[in-house]
Amino acid sequence: MNKILLVIQREYLTRVKKPSFWVLTVVVPILLAGVYAIPIILASRPIEHAHVLLVDDTGLFQGQFRSGRDITYHEAGSIEYARRELQQHDSLDAIVYIPARETTLPRDAYLYYRSDAPSLTVQTDAQNQLQEILGNSILLDVHGLTPEDYALLTSTHIKLRPQDIETGRDGFLQVKIVVGVLLAFLVFMAVFMFGSQVMRGVMEEKTSRIVEVIVCSVKPFQLMMGKVVGIGLVGLTQFALWVLLSGIAVVGVQASNADLFRQATAHQTEIASKGTEATTQYEAEQARAAEYEAGQGIDNSVKELIEGLTGINFAMLIVLFVFYFVFGYLLYASLFAAAGSLVDNETDSQQFTLPMTVPLILTLLLMPAMVGQPSGSLSVWLSIIPFTSPVAMLMRIPFGVPVWQVAVSMLLLLITFPLCIWAAAKVYRSAILRYGQKASWRDVWRFLRIGS
Repeated sequence: MNKILLVIQREYLTRVKKPSFWVLTVVVPILLAGVYAIPIILASRPIEHAHVLLVDDTGLFQGQFRSGRDITYHEAGSIEYARRELQQHDSLDAIVYIPARETTLPRDAYLYYRSDAPSLTVQTDAQNQLQEILGNSILLDVHGLTPEDYALLTSTHIKLRPQDIETGRDGFLQVKIVVGVLLAFLVFMAVFMFGSQVMRGVMEEKTSRIVEVIVCSVKPFQLMMGKVVGIGLVGLTQFALWVLLSGIAVVGVQASNADLFRQATAHQTEIASKGTEATTQYEAEQARAAEYEAGQGIDNSVKELIEGLTGINFAMLIVLFVFYFVFGYLLYASLFAAAGSLVDNETDSQQFTLPMTVPLILTLLLMPAMVGQPSGSLSVWLSIIPFTSPVAMLMRIPFGVPVWQVAVSMLLLLITFPLCIWAAAKVYRSAILRYGQKASWRDVWRFLRIGS
């Protein structure tokens, strides 16, 4: 046991002391915090108010453009006058010009500006209003519908809100999809990255003949386990630092937008406490809808994002993430170690690593189908099979998974990873001192049978 601990210590300290380890440790939380904060910051920042001149030679659009919180439209009599005003006054941003055409309806309009193009908000608003007013004219002339009738038709929307019937919490499926896919992809990358480090470490020691000296005092199994556990601890250390630094960054974002997060948490708590009673559910939804309509300067989608994030049990996610990373890593890292002992260079290792990693790659390829049906038979089986469960189960967890499925998945993974370590140890012990011979799958089968 002491020899295994020495190997673990060597593998751990060698990698933790590398500058690349600390660079990656700091960069990832910054990126995660940026992804978390950027939508909120962009939606919260004040938008510069724009002033736009409107010149309508057709007469169809006069008096119908609506000014808003971000844009004010001013009607001008002629394009020549509007051009002079735009060039002389810095407070003006653009001109919307609708020229008269021989046809009854105008086919194009122009947005003139000086040196800086107007914001996308101005362009989108002008385009939408042009289309809406033109549509109103057609409806009035052809179908006899007034602009008020058309406004009623276009402004009436109904939003389908998935909701848990037991807790009353909103589903926020889009947020759960993003969180689930992110967790699954993170485990996939971690298993590949640290498993590849194990394989490269074994190959380097084999090709440099250092392993001949090491096995004089350490048994091959002890050496393999030391490398697997040592590099795994490096991964856990990095993830722990990621969680800590990301948590600090997220708390900072929440503190700087305290009102937004307080409202989102209050909504979720209120709805959950009221359970499934239809009347209170309706009242809660009406109150939230009214607040959304008020806007308060923040995009509704950002509010929904925040409510979706506050409704996720991140403590459970972290615990399950650590479990599936640890045992998924031990399962695949032992196989990577066996593959490294069979070859002398990384090119030859592909014949062994590719078949081993097919289950994980297949799980990623099937991710769209799993997202579409997180409780379907395909998703359930992939989250239970040990070779695919580290990725598939983490993708499903944000959607809610029955306890028995999580228990069966964890139990099967706990049973399978020692068997993989045992098989990998037999191959490793037999192949680590073989040089200059290309191994094949027939050799692997022979090593598993004789173990020597």
